[in-house]
This record gives sequence, structure tokens and C-alpha cells, in this order.
Amino acid sequence: MPKDRTKDTPKPPLWKRTVRGIVTLTGTASVIAIAAGAVWIGSATLATRAAAVDAPPPAPISTVSAIRVTPADSMTVTRAFHGQVEAAQTVALSFEQRGRLNVLEVDEGNRVKAGQVLAKLDTRILMAERSRLVASRDALEAQAELSRRTTDRQKELRNRGFASDQAVDNTALNLAALQAQIAEVDAAITQVEVQLSQTELLAPFDGIVGARNVDPGAIMSVGAPVLDIREETAPIFRVGIDPKLAQKVQDTTAVVTLDGVEYDARFVGFRPDLDAQTRTRTALFEIETDDPVYLASGTLRLHSQIDQNGYSVPLRALQDGVRGLWTVMVLNPEEDDLYTAKAAAVEVLQVEDGMAFVRGTLQGDTMIVPDGTHRLVSGDRVRVVGAE
Repeated sequence: MPKDRTKDTPKPPLWKRTVRGIVTLTGTASVIAIAAGAVWIGSATLATRAAAVDAPPPAPISTVSAIRVTPADSMTVTRAFHGQVEAAQTVALSFEQRGRLNVLEVDEGNRVKAGQVLAKLDTRILMAERSRLVASRDALEAQAELSRRTTDRQKELRNRGFASDQAVDNTALNLAALQAQIAEVDAAITQVEVQLSQTELLAPFDGIVGARNVDPGAIMSVGAPVLDIREETAPIFRVGIDPKLAQKVQDTTAVVTLDGVEYDARFVGFRPDLDAQTRTRTALFEIETDDPVYLASGTLRLHSQIDQNGYSVPLRALQDGVRGLWTVMVLNPEEDDLYTAKAAAVEVLQVEDGMAFVRGTLQGDTMIVPDGTHRLVSGDRVRVVGAE
């Protein structure tokens, strides 16, 4: 290493360093002051120019329609179930005897009374058999009368000692045999009369003729269907209902809709079992109508009341809110018939027929905007026209 080291540069005196610092601070402060002055002058110039321009006209006050909603302490819930209409009683009539169909006095759609004769079979063979049996009975009755008189004579002769007991017994037993034969013939005649009664088809109840399956002249076999009769009473609507609602069905008002037409329905009863496929209880309702609705499919609507405070508002008045809530636009009154719009958060409890039952920040009787809520924001001043 070199023996001589470089000597340090001597520092300037203290007074020189002090003067230099003061000059530097003064220059910096001057630059800042000049810049601040320039900013102030620019701002003043812009403000002066802005003041010289006319202010835009105020936004026109919107006009809206409004409705007044009132709080309620309950809501109506409607549930729908699909089912089918069937007659209270339906029967397919047929003969219990074979034969030719001679008379068929009704046609499809005819109304009939209970006990009315609807159809008849050819009865000539049965009538001939009945005549034969009646003649046979008359012959036996004549023989029985002869045996009766003979028995009386034999008894008189026995009492006088001219006839034996054996002769009396023979005539008495012969009379008993003849009486037994007469009873047998009477039974045969009764059987033929029953068969004759079965050649007439009678209406079992008041009703309407459904299907007519045959025409006069047809050879009928036992059990072959001739006519369908439906009872002319209120039709029955059969529908499966959730077992949890079974207890409420009896106390609610039921309405059945068939082909767009609503009918009042009266609860009749439940079947005691559960449907194996749908796991529902079958409920029966009586429809109060004379319209031909048999075998029609329809919808049962059950209306029930649930205790719940809230408001009924038009569905179109709802707007999307935050966190799954909805909002409605509420109008708060001000001076000069003006209102201020304010969004109120609500929760939808039930939706039915274009109306929503809601609860939320609504209080007391209030006015809401049912239409055009997308044109308003909270704080807008509006004028109400067409308030309901």
C-alpha cells in the first residue's frame, strides 16, 4: 500500500452553509407560492365562466298512478289437485235370460224413472211353459178333489163297519201325494213367473241413458250389456289429496274447474285407505250442477285462511331487491300534492291470480306505485294521478 493517503477535502465554513440553506428554502417557498397562486387564479377563472352560463332547467316532476294498500291479518291460500268426475251411480243393464230382444223403448240421452220398463225379450216359450204347468196343476187339483171325496166316503163307511182302516189310509195317502205334486207344480209356475219378470229390463233408479249397445231383434245371451244408466244426481269428483291436508279439507270451500268453468263442490267423504301409487287419500266431492260433466277431468281448488300479517299488492309492483328480497315503491306525501318515492323491502309469502301477499317494512295504510316502477328511484318527487 502507498505510504501517503489522500487528504480529506476541507468543509466550507458554517456561515456559508447557513446562507446556502436559507437561499434554498426561500426558492422552494417561492415556487410553491407561485403554483398555488396559479391554481387559485385558474379556479376563479373557471368559476367566473361557469357563473356566466345559464343553469339547466329543473327536471320535470313525473306523474304516476298509485293504489292504496291496507294491512291484513290473514291470507287466503289456494291449492290445486287434479281429478275426474264420475256419476254417483252407474250401472250396465243386462238380461238374466236368453232370448230375442223384442222391445227397446229408450235411446241414448233419454231420462228414465226408477221402475220404468226399458226393454223386453220374446216371452212366447215361457208363456207356453206356464200354460202347460197351469193345466197340469188343474189336472192334479181335480185328482186331489176326487181323492178328498173318496177319503171322506171311506171314513164314513169305516164308521159304519163297511170299510177297513187300510182303505181309508190308501185314499188319505193318495190325497197327500197329489197335494205334494200340486206344490211341485206351483213351484215350477213360480219359477216360470220369475223368468218372465227377468225378460223385462227395469230402470234401477232415476237417471239418464248412456250407451245403447243393441237394437231390437238381437239375440241376447245372459249378461250381455244392453244399456248404461247414470244416476241423475249431483256428479262426484274423485281426487287424490295430500294426507296432511285431509283434516283441513272438511272446513274449506272447494271449487272444481271443468273445461274452464268453475263449479262449487261439497265435501262428501274420504276413502279409508291410501292410494298405493300416489300415496294420497282419495276425497269425494259432490258437484252442484246439471251440466253433462261425467268422466271429465278437472282441477279442485281448496281455499283456506292462514293467520299472517301482511299486504296484498299487485305482482307487477314488485322489483328485484337484494339478498332474495323484493321491493315496492312507496309514496310519502309532501306539500302541494307532491309525493316522494321510496323503496320498501318486502318478502313474498304467497302469489295467486296476479296478486302477491307480502310482509316487510310497509306500515299502516300506504300508497304504492303498481306500474312503471322501473322509471323511479328512491328520492324522486312525483305527482299522483288516477289513485285507487
